[in-house]
Amino acid sequence: MQFRRPGRTAPSINIAPLVDVVFLLVIFFAVSTTFLENAGLRLELPASSSTAQQEPKEITVLLAADGSLSFEDEIVDREQLAERLERSLSETERKIVVLRADKSSEHGDVVQIMDLIRQAGAEALTIGARAASGE
Repeated sequence: MQFRRPGRTAPSINIAPLVDVVFLLVIFFAVSTTFLENAGLRLELPASSSTAQQEPKEITVLLAADGSLSFEDEIVDREQLAERLERSLSETERKIVVLRADKSSEHGDVVQIMDLIRQAGAEALTIGARAASGE
C-alpha cells in the first residue's frame, strides 16, 4: 500500500496581530498627546533634552525678552503679578508654577521672577522649555 505524503505548504507570517498592535499604539499616542497654545507674549523658549509634560491646568508666568510679564493672557507688572499669583495659588491645591522665559531674557529678570513666585507661596517652580529638535 502506498501512502500519499501531504504537500508541503510554504511558511507564511500572519501580520494581522502586528497591525492591530501598531494601530492601538497610534491611537494611544494620538489620545495622550496634548497640544499647548500659549496666547499673550511671543516667546522663543530655550531647548532642553529632558522636558516633562504638565497637567493641562497650570499656573503659568511668561517672561518676554524685553522683560514684560504675562499672566493668564494679560500683560502685568511685577506688583500685579505678585498679587494675582498669591490669589491663584490660594485657590489651587497644586502650588506649582511654570515659568516660561524667552531664551533672550536677562538672567537677572528670570531670577527676580523666580523669587517673586516663591514669595507668592509656590511650593514648586518649573522652568518651561521646548523639546530639543536635534540641533
